[in-house]
Amino acid sequence: MFSHIISTNTKPHLSGVAKFGALLAKHLDIPYVSFFDTDSLHKGIHVILSVSFNIPDMELETQVWRFFELAEEKQITFSVFFHSFDELPIEQALVKRAKKIYCANAEIYHVLKPFHASIYNMWSPPLIHNGLLEKENVLNIFSFGMAFKIQTGYHQLFAKKLRNLGINYIIRFSTGFHEKANFGKYDEIAEELEGVYGDKVQFFGFLSDQAIGHFVHKSDLFVNFFSKGARANNTTLYAVMERGCPALTNLDAYSPSWMKSGINILDIQDLNKSVLQKKRLKAIGKIAQTEVKKHTAWHSFVKEIKS
Repeated sequence: MFSHIISTNTKPHLSGVAKFGALLAKHLDIPYVSFFDTDSLHKGIHVILSVSFNIPDMELETQVWRFFELAEEKQITFSVFFHSFDELPIEQALVKRAKKIYCANAEIYHVLKPFHASIYNMWSPPLIHNGLLEKENVLNIFSFGMAFKIQTGYHQLFAKKLRNLGINYIIRFSTGFHEKANFGKYDEIAEELEGVYGDKVQFFGFLSDQAIGHFVHKSDLFVNFFSKGARANNTTLYAVMERGCPALTNLDAYSPSWMKSGINILDIQDLNKSVLQKKRLKAIGKIAQTEVKKHTAWHSFVKEIKS
């Protein structure tokens, strides 16, 4: 059968084509690589290509042409799964060289059927494979912030503490995108967090303020860590505290003095099983709601600016 899946798209958290490839590789129990990582392929193997060229990418197309040379040199044969077909030269070259062609829908099949003897009208199975829902018997945790600021080291510590305390949980992440950051960073961080939390993590991508408010309301605990410690201008904490959601972070000497671990906020270093009980968390969230309004309100800020 196939020894590898080679895909034009390899960031599963950002692309349906990439997610398709990753899930198919899992079901077939074979490696999943990009066209930029084919040099180490062995001679005489048969691979399946998962392709879509609906977004122009000359560098990628050049790499696929280079793969043709590699395939000829190493006697590698391949079949192709087309997610789209726009009659591009690179797509026509794939049709000409493919051993078998799999079409993601009937329209592609209709277009390509006259040009290949071994062609199959297929589909794409569902791609959402981690449908975690809110559950009363687990701790529902939520986090949002800039992808490049996510502190995976603290999340490793948090996951370890939850495991040691025997806490059953679900954790969900949303991200904002900095004007100078790229989407690839989110995919990289998401992979790291999957390594930390395993099947207990879910990614919501970019959410509007209204959607974030909804999930904060649905959550038992909000989590956000910072490289050194929480600061007076870390507004994500204030946003959730203002809504009565308890927050977990990392405090240090430069954190706002009114933040008190176990009273109106949680510190990663002080976690214990009793403080993570839902009744206790609700009480902390209620106090936090009062305190954050008292210490961070706009009218107080404007008064200071004007003085």
